[in-house]
Amino acid sequence: MILAMVVLAAATSEVRLVMGTRAEVQVAGVDAPADAVDAAFAALDVVDRSMSLWKESELTRLNRAGEARVSPELQAVIEHALEVAAASEGAFDPTVEPLVRAAGGIGGTKRSLTSSERARLLAHVGAGHVHLDRANGSVRLDPGTTLDLGGIAKGYAVDLALRALRDTGAESGLVDLGQSSISVFGQPLTLEVRNPERPDGPAWARLSLSEGHVSTSGGDQRKDHILDPRTGRPAHRVLSATVIAASAIEADALSTAVFVLGPDRGLALLERRHAAGFVLWRRRGRAVVETTAGLRSRYALEPAAGISVQERSRP
Repeated sequence: MILAMVVLAAATSEVRLVMGTRAEVQVAGVDAPADAVDAAFAALDVVDRSMSLWKESELTRLNRAGEARVSPELQAVIEHALEVAAASEGAFDPTVEPLVRAAGGIGGTKRSLTSSERARLLAHVGAGHVHLDRANGSVRLDPGTTLDLGGIAKGYAVDLALRALRDTGAESGLVDLGQSSISVFGQPLTLEVRNPERPDGPAWARLSLSEGHVSTSGGDQRKDHILDPRTGRPAHRVLSATVIAASAIEADALSTAVFVLGPDRGLALLERRHAAGFVLWRRRGRAVVETTAGLRSRYALEPAAGISVQERSRP
């Protein structure tokens, strides 16, 4: 879990429930702050209406029909999801919805899948089952395949909301969507890294971000909710994964991929994608924060007492 620790100076702040989670918007240095805040929340609502699986949306209609022309917003998210799926060799995949639903992850009671059930569902999982025609903005899904954009849509929503704040001419702004996707500009922000095993306990580390996009994925959000799309089983290689990237949509998707891949392959993926990040995990019982090269100095990462920081050498 990542927690923002500093409120922007002289900021107008508002919290609303959006996309099934607590969303906070802060803005400063603009003539009409209330209008700026409303514009940011309106951007979040656009994504909620388009990509929710919890209510009727453009995405649920596509899943039912199996083929449709889609909005520019939905096309952008599907296109980025397919790109990260390829880059991560399937560790991130937008087609895990049948597995999640069967295991009770979307509006159901959690249960374990049998081996035969898992094998049957895995036959419909994989980015190769999604056919995107960029020229006419249409998407076709192979029979039995459905999309779940929960690992990327929040990041895209944060990008849209932050752009809305910038468009008002604000000097600084922040969008925090469920403490899992945070973006800021114009003001330094201190973030705490919490232990997902004890989210109310002491932080493992702190870091500072003056401008950028951060996303974290971990078991504290909902135990075993992140599945390895390649096996259909819950991913358990690390306790949490945090990514700092050039956009919130990129950070959101990559944090899921790194959580599935684990320290070595996950952090290597970040370096190939020109992103930074770290994982929390336990090595032989010892609490470890393992980071991409150069992260500790660039973002002033300070571990708590007893926490080991291991930084990868430069590739």
